[in-house]
Amino acid sequence: MILQNRIKLIDEVISSSKYDYDEIKKLSEIDFNDIHTRRLINSFLFTFSKLQDLIGAKLFKDVLYELKEIETKHIPMLDVLHKLEQLNMIENASHWDILREIRNELTHEYELSYENRIENIKKAIWGYEELLKTYNNIKNYLIEKKLIKENT
Repeated sequence: MILQNRIKLIDEVISSSKYDYDEIKKLSEIDFNDIHTRRLINSFLFTFSKLQDLIGAKLFKDVLYELKEIETKHIPMLDVLHKLEQLNMIENASHWDILREIRNELTHEYELSYENRIENIKKAIWGYEELLKTYNNIKNYLIEKKLIKENT
């Protein structure tokens, strides 16, 4: 039940972030003086960070705990990532570190220069796409193992 609820929540966050993602991808140029554009970007960056937290800090450990690969959820993230890599749920443990770095950078630093802000948006878009790939891989694994229902 925990996994089913976690998947449902992540699906809702993804659903709400899809509009922002699609709209940002359509922009040929980003005008940070435009309030609509700023809100769109802020919303997207927030949901990217939220997704990274939900998947990395919550889902990963829930999955391993449910599979009885770990006895407690209080284990180092590096161990979690290596277990997920061994189970072929993530491609590369070090890849996840890049996603965490992007999230931390976006959360703790506010860039003033146009070029740096654009670069951060590009990183977030790449990170978002990677999060979706990772999430879909895990979700398909859980469906295949009948740990969740397909129509979540």
